Amino acid sequence: MIADNVATLSRQHGTARRDSLEWNYHRFNHARFRASDPLTFVWGFESQEDQVIAAWAAAALAYGRVAAIQNALNDLNRRWDHQPAAFLTQASKAEQQKALKGFIYRWTRSPHLLAHLRGWHSVNSQTPVWQRLQKSETKNYREALIPIINEISSAEGDPGHLCPNPAASSACKRLAMWLRWMTRKDEIDPGIWSEHLDPAKLWVPLDTHMFRIAKQLRLTHRKNPDAEAARRITASFARICPEDPVRYDFAITRMGMGTEEKIER
Repeated sequence: MIADNVATLSRQHGTARRDSLEWNYHRFNHARFRASDPLTFVWGFESQEDQVIAAWAAAALAYGRVAAIQNALNDLNRRWDHQPAAFLTQASKAEQQKALKGFIYRWTRSPHLLAHLRGWHSVNSQTPVWQRLQKSETKNYREALIPIINEISSAEGDPGHLCPNPAASSACKRLAMWLRWMTRKDEIDPGIWSEHLDPAKLWVPLDTHMFRIAKQLRLTHRKNPDAEAARRITASFARICPEDPVRYDFAITRMGMGTEEKIER
């Protein structure tokens, strides 16, 4: 069924392809499919302050198998007592270090995670990140994030791989995914900053599923899922839906994963 769906898309062009993509969007972009994605963690918080920090943490740890990611996030949630905003704004650094002591997820250790979270809080509390993105005159948010991420990475110590550099050749999938969550608003994406940001300036979170299907759809001929591949795939989707080029990301990755599989994103 999924292979047939992709094969059909690969033969379509123009309006026919957009109609099929829309069909898949309405098929998969429902709350019942959130459990197969780390963003389900963000929906577990009610206040915007908590959601913002939960999203930053969840995207940073969104590598590996979904079940393992969710276990790591549940562990983090217990450590900050289900109150991410209070943890960052009210606890002392010593209290934060004690709470996160022993946290391990694959090659992420507690000092990396704490630097990542504290760096975020330090930069975002000075001038909200959404405000800096909103005021940026760059063509897309990837370019606008470069100075912001540089500041976050150096504000409170070394966050390790958790804070990728958008100026590098990597697709920066986790940053792109985080911005999608923050900007788009539907049953999947919570749109925490949707009032401030423009979906047209997002780029595709390029994981293995999206890359494989994008090559089948001839959206890119790149050999590797790098920054240039993400740019080309985003440009292809922008020709179909210029106001929201990542609209079909969640649906397409579900087509690539299968909804009943053990998945890695």
